[in-house]
Amino acid sequence: MRFALLLFCTGVAAQAATLDAAGLEKDFRKLVAGFDGRVGVCAQAEAAPVCLNAGQRFSMQSVMKMLVGMAVMDAVDRRGWKLETKLLIRKQDLSLYMQPIAKLVGPDGYETTIGDLVRRAIVDSDSAAADILLARLGGPDVVNKLLDRHGINGIRLDRDERHLQTEIAGIRWRPEYVDAAVLDKALEAIPAATREAAYRKYQTDVRDTSTPEGMASLLLKLAQGKLFSVSSTRLLLDVMEQTATFPDRLKAGLSAGWKLGHKTGSSGCLNGFCIATNDVGVLWSPAQSPVAIVVFVSDSRASLSEKAALMAGLARAAIQHSRD
Repeated sequence: MRFALLLFCTGVAAQAATLDAAGLEKDFRKLVAGFDGRVGVCAQAEAAPVCLNAGQRFSMQSVMKMLVGMAVMDAVDRRGWKLETKLLIRKQDLSLYMQPIAKLVGPDGYETTIGDLVRRAIVDSDSAAADILLARLGGPDVVNKLLDRHGINGIRLDRDERHLQTEIAGIRWRPEYVDAAVLDKALEAIPAATREAAYRKYQTDVRDTSTPEGMASLLLKLAQGKLFSVSSTRLLLDVMEQTATFPDRLKAGLSAGWKLGHKTGSSGCLNGFCIATNDVGVLWSPAQSPVAIVVFVSDSRASLSEKAALMAGLARAAIQHSRD
């Protein structure tokens, strides 16, 4: 039985842990000192969050897929959606890059359910699953209205994966790009100067961004059962615990008895310069107390392993300074 089921089977929201704020901030500063890049980190339990660069904006990348999953849970609670509703996925519904579901879509399409797409979007970081759900929800503004309704500041979603990723590269999404070969050919034809200009524009773009403090607030409210019904909260937390991408990031910092439900996100890099390497989630103590943890790494030339090690260290510090 997974931790989320244990927490919410009684319908009682979990109580947050407490953090040694002074000690944790000191360790956070030590860990990020001299690191190549801009680092935003935030941990939040019962009291005020402990953050570095709390209000700075960072590109979310695939962290947005968790927000799409949240909007689906909201639709289940408020709009009568059913997770078992069947959907036929066709080739024209696909997205780009990370989309394992594409291998299942044959000439007659692929039949699945809304619930399966939520799992794929979060667990596998499937871009097609996220884009299909976002379109069915009514677009990014549905997510933003959800955040506004719950008093969450500092997070905004503006584009689906199709449009975000192609604009980062310097082109606009076209329906024929569902064919990976066609997309690759279009990307190869982009002049280097155009591609670099688009990437640098993305570096300062406020669209599709989050602050560490805003994301931590959202995650803690989720963990405390303040966003959705008991069943929807339980399901989403359970799915987040199954996340398969980048286990060397936050998850590598877990201590014995601790668990993590999370979502990762990463941008492409240009000449070794990477704008977004992220991992956000909820740490659960052995006593089932939640600690929201957010790490955004931007504008960095550090290797993936170096960034992962930093994230693991930051999670480890949050655990070490947490008390039930």
